[in-house]
Amino acid sequence: MTTLTYCKGLPTPADELNPIGFTELEMFLTSLSDIFYQATVETVNHLLNKEVKFNQSSWNSHIQEKYGISKRYANGVIALAKGKTASAAYCRKRQLPQVR
Repeated sequence: MTTLTYCKGLPTPADELNPIGFTELEMFLTSLSDIFYQATVETVNHLLNKEVKFNQSSWNSHIQEKYGISKRYANGVIALAKGKTASAAYCRKRQLPQVR
């Protein structure tokens, strides 16, 4: 999965931290990463399901409604899932170790 790195350049003033020591941006990134992970896993499983033909438009709507994300983020989740499945298929076909 793609990794997002967030670095603090300067110390954060104590009044901008919540009781557990995070800023609002850090809380947002933490909660959003779980949503993206769950949406990507569900999309990969749907892509691997050979019984159902993948329709990106309807799946995009499904992801938006279920996870409460915008169309742009839903497209990103779908692109990531397609890339992961294509990479796995390529690596298996050529018997290469898959990079995670």
